[in-house]
Amino acid sequence: MQNNSVKERKTFYLLLSIPALVVTITVFLLPLYFVFSRAFSEGPEMALKTLLDSYTWRLLGFTVYQAFLSAIISVSLALPFALFFSHYSFFGRKAILTMCDTAFALPSILAVLGFVVWYGNNGILNSILISLGLVEKPIKFLFSFPSVILAHVYLNFPVALSLLTSALSNMDEKEEMASRTLGKGRLKTFFSTTLPKIRGTLLSSFLLIFLFCFPSFLIVMSLGGSPKYYTIEAEIYRRTYTDVNTVSSSSLALFSFCIMALLILFTGYGREEKRSSRARRAIRRTKGLKSLEAFILSLLILLFILPPILSILYRAFFTKDGSFTLKAWNDIISKAPTGAGTGLSAIINSIVIAITSSLTAVSLSSAIAISSVRRKSRIVPLLTSLPMAAGSVSLGLGFSFLASSIRGKTLLLSYILVMLAHLVTVMPFAIRTMMPGAKRIPERLEYASMSLGKSQYYTYRKIDRPMLSPYRRRAFAFAFALSMGEVNATMALAEGKVTTLSILIYKMINQYNYQGASALALLLLILAITVFSIGEREEKNAIS
Repeated sequence: MQNNSVKERKTFYLLLSIPALVVTITVFLLPLYFVFSRAFSEGPEMALKTLLDSYTWRLLGFTVYQAFLSAIISVSLALPFALFFSHYSFFGRKAILTMCDTAFALPSILAVLGFVVWYGNNGILNSILISLGLVEKPIKFLFSFPSVILAHVYLNFPVALSLLTSALSNMDEKEEMASRTLGKGRLKTFFSTTLPKIRGTLLSSFLLIFLFCFPSFLIVMSLGGSPKYYTIEAEIYRRTYTDVNTVSSSSLALFSFCIMALLILFTGYGREEKRSSRARRAIRRTKGLKSLEAFILSLLILLFILPPILSILYRAFFTKDGSFTLKAWNDIISKAPTGAGTGLSAIINSIVIAITSSLTAVSLSSAIAISSVRRKSRIVPLLTSLPMAAGSVSLGLGFSFLASSIRGKTLLLSYILVMLAHLVTVMPFAIRTMMPGAKRIPERLEYASMSLGKSQYYTYRKIDRPMLSPYRRRAFAFAFALSMGEVNATMALAEGKVTTLSILIYKMINQYNYQGASALALLLLILAITVFSIGEREEKNAIS
């Protein structure tokens, strides 16, 4: 009887996940199929020629190099800060960690704009240095390889700091105390005891950042300043829309997907890490020199993160010469600054697309997460991480091929395809956000419900889904923020027919309209952070 019940339970959760898996896999494989078909449309020899070309391997080498460098610098810089933040409590600690958490919601287009306004040749930083007499002429930093790496570190250092601080704070410090009792110094204790215990978090943080930076497109195109700094994704875009060589770009997209898929599968990125202990480290208040150290470390973080963001806020209301103006805000409603609709229409497009794709992603991810946990399946979360292997430019390219194969392409079709591209982009993150929540639902509640004669569907509807609600809200907030900031796939797919807020900001940057771009960017930042912060608060309330 019990075996039959277990079998029925597994069957129910399998059937529950099938529609979500079918939709997810179909939406992901459909554009991938069109990319692969185009790659081999002129025979396998053309695809092989692209893949065996020495330039392709140079592209791969540089793509791996910049992603590795960005990840290793981000994690290495974050580790000493995380060690201090996990040991001591001080004024501003919670605010800084909250700011790092919300870095997940920071769209890369904001980093690009912030860097241009703050670090640019005519940017605010150079203006300050010249006015103080510290330099005679502007320091030329942008449009170089260092600016690309710094932008990647800017986006990912807070992520690494948040992950490492959380891991170190949740460590049981008994082994460290025992090591110190045996006469080992702090440095030796760190390398012999602490470092091995957070090795998994270090590796997963590095891998996460590497996977973010490998398909880098927007930062490379905007801040690199030269084709020699192109990643594979940037080269795919160039070959498609500049050279109009879709066979070559599709072959390159196939090559990139295979590399990224192997990385995800071999490293098991989609699997949830096991936690060996529930003990938490005792965090002490800072005193004396430790308070000064806390102040210096906090100041360094703020001086790194805040200036580009604050420069956007400043330029949204002030001209280059410092005059206050609301012209950019009036233009958002009344003017079409790029010939692609008003700023208001772009805002509406972004919100509609983000809400639709995020709600769909949450609905599909809920079924997949609960089913994977109840059936103890590790392969499903891993497979659903594979859309990360297909860069957003490649996905946009695939959807554009799909659109061209449909007769009578309409504006509605363009909207639908953009929403599907956003859905594929946010799905892996929505699933990973909900997996911990699904694991927190006690199985005993389900067994108790079934022992009272309730059906499996009733148990799922009345127990599983309500207990997953805080994580569903956080997954929605995360997906919403990602969708609002998405540029790559939309730019590759929409062909100017669907203009989102991020696309409009990108176009205005290229037209050197930094004040208009800053006004729109401020709106994007407020929307993304507000929604994401609500989701973060809901999850923390659920955990507490």
